[in-house]
Amino acid sequence: MLLGIATIGALFAAPRDAPRAEEIDPTGIWNCLIYASPVIGDERVFLKLSADGSTALLHLADPGARWMPISNWHRHRKRLEFGDARTGRDFDADLSAASLGGTWRTDTAEGGWWCSRASDALLAAARGGGGTAAWLAELVPAVTASPQYPSEAIREAKEGRAVGCFSVNSNGEVVDPVVVELSDEIFREPTLLALSRSRYRGWDDDKVVRPDCRSFTFRLDAVY
Repeated sequence: MLLGIATIGALFAAPRDAPRAEEIDPTGIWNCLIYASPVIGDERVFLKLSADGSTALLHLADPGARWMPISNWHRHRKRLEFGDARTGRDFDADLSAASLGGTWRTDTAEGGWWCSRASDALLAAARGGGGTAAWLAELVPAVTASPQYPSEAIREAKEGRAVGCFSVNSNGEVVDPVVVELSDEIFREPTLLALSRSRYRGWDDDKVVRPDCRSFTFRLDAVY
């Protein structure tokens, strides 16, 4: 569904510094979307980053799913890194961003990931079956806004692309949209405006906030 995001740092496992005030504290449980090309497809998981450096994934879509340990997470200044040997993915995140998320890379593919913070109570409810649909089901668009092509880009015959990530609350509203991939700064504002004007079908549990991302391609004959 989404275009890949390039450049991911190497994977290490080492003690981490304490988080700075301006950084995201990565410890805890996160509700995440791991996105890639249409061929690979998207994956929704819970990610647990523990204070001792251990990392685990939980796939609630699998019957009898359990936390699956993967390589320890590592902080290097404002970067977070960890890996998943099962898929061969190395993950990288900027801890000064609006929420936890970043890029992943294998020897042959690349993509991104974006998360909303979860709580132990909500995770327990989801594992009990009551919240699974709200956490893992596909988000259903209600209003899908498209970016307006910038007039300056038209005059300069500029084409490009952008990927925006955000959270969606139970009312279906887009919360805290950010641009995570951008070919030219001229496309940032129309991308954010399109995301903020979009809406999704809501759900009953107002404690559940879910992550999602959208990609846009700006071509002089169309925006899609």
